[in-house]
Amino acid sequence: MQANILRYPKLYIRSKNELAKHLSHSRFSKTESLNLINDVIINYGQYWKDNKKQSEPEKDKYVRNAKGTPLGAFLDKVNKMVLAPHDKILPNFIFGGVKGMNHAKAAEHLLGQKRKRVALKMDITRFFEQISRGRVFYFFHNKCSCGVKASKIMADLCCVPVGPKNSGQTHKTIARGFATSSRLAVWCNLDTFIKLDYLVKKQLKGKDYRIAIYVDDIGITASRTSKEEMENLSIEITKLLLNSDKNQKLPVNSNKTKVTSHEEGIEHLGLRLYRNRLSIGAKTKSKRDKAKNKLKKNKVSIEEKSHARNKYRSLTHYKKYIESI
Repeated sequence: MQANILRYPKLYIRSKNELAKHLSHSRFSKTESLNLINDVIINYGQYWKDNKKQSEPEKDKYVRNAKGTPLGAFLDKVNKMVLAPHDKILPNFIFGGVKGMNHAKAAEHLLGQKRKRVALKMDITRFFEQISRGRVFYFFHNKCSCGVKASKIMADLCCVPVGPKNSGQTHKTIARGFATSSRLAVWCNLDTFIKLDYLVKKQLKGKDYRIAIYVDDIGITASRTSKEEMENLSIEITKLLLNSDKNQKLPVNSNKTKVTSHEEGIEHLGLRLYRNRLSIGAKTKSKRDKAKNKLKKNKVSIEEKSHARNKYRSLTHYKKYIESI
């Protein structure tokens, strides 16, 4: 119980009225907040849709969009006013869905202080879709001491049925693309992630280990260790993610599990990790080079050159940002 008190925020939101109070502020009254909640509960199905451009049906990944709707406004408020204030109590190896953190800072964390590093990269399969509506309810009710009614409202509105919209599915999971999803994904799996950190610390003790979890990507580096040791660690991590919590299994995409050394070139989250600095990864470098080469060609339309120029400038700014970290 003591660990639970220190690990999770105590929200004590017991009812719809208390939720409305949490979402209100000087420019948005409690009455307006309550009206928003009631509206979203009644018209929930009308306020979100599939983002077909970003979805990957072949991978059963459907991105949802609620922006510009009352549901989008509700989710933004829950994210900013209920979840975000508690980012500070998350462990320092969590980088996804945390204010002030991003993929570049996750990669920087993996640099470590000692040389001759070996890196392990792992990916959780369909991470958001693994987290059920019941799991979100459990987080709010059992971990954050919220009432049944308030927990039900937040769980219902932060989740959607699996598969494409209107496919007749009844099983609901965290909605890929909703404002609340990244933070909820972290909080709903925090116990497992802490066990993962403990396992890595135990296996790589004294080897300047670093672990960075960015949404569904897990990166681990250590000094003075072998690739074989890292490969064995990946097997232990895979078992832990599947068996640590029988109600929240996290399968690993074995095709994306990779162990590399500095000599071979370490890349993580699309960035190249050198001994003590970052740079853009191979894919981004290739895109930037292609844009640069197109600018040198004569037989290219004005429109194509303009597009290439904008892309080259954008990727150059991105490169400068990454290398400035």
